[in-house]
Amino acid sequence: MTTKIEAFTTDTLMVQWSHLHQPDDKFGEDSANHNISVIVDKPLQKSLDNLLKETGATKINGMRVDDNGNTILKAKSKTLVKKGEKTFPCRDASAAKTDALPFGGDTVRLRLAPVLLTRDGSMSLFLNGVQIIDKQSTGFDSTGGFEATDGYTNPADTDPSDADNLPI
Repeated sequence: MTTKIEAFTTDTLMVQWSHLHQPDDKFGEDSANHNISVIVDKPLQKSLDNLLKETGATKINGMRVDDNGNTILKAKSKTLVKKGEKTFPCRDASAAKTDALPFGGDTVRLRLAPVLLTRDGSMSLFLNGVQIIDKQSTGFDSTGGFEATDGYTNPADTDPSDADNLPI
């Protein structure tokens, strides 16, 4: 049995990892879900501490401390996976639908739905929405993140009428 608590929206958080492009089925089809891991900042930690106090929950599932000492929150959703949706829908900073997906280093706001689990008194925070606030460069633009320099150039990019520049 579960007790649903009013959903809330976080402030801007840094993404550590996301699996929103397709369901994460590492542990099998029955457990497939979309998920995102974010670094918990002080305001979110305070909100989560208050939520624990108000509900009497023993802990929040999906929280851990990484090797750098950061508290990480992993929020999941199975709802769209069950409906056959491949990609988790996201919103841009203006709240419009976007095909973009957040990855490590991007900043987002999350819509989280807390649920108190009566089996052990713990709380899970289910992912209801993702709003991308800032998208970092992936380095996969037309130049691959490089600028032009002296050196080798692809022969296919050389003007064939300029025979002096051919590498043969």
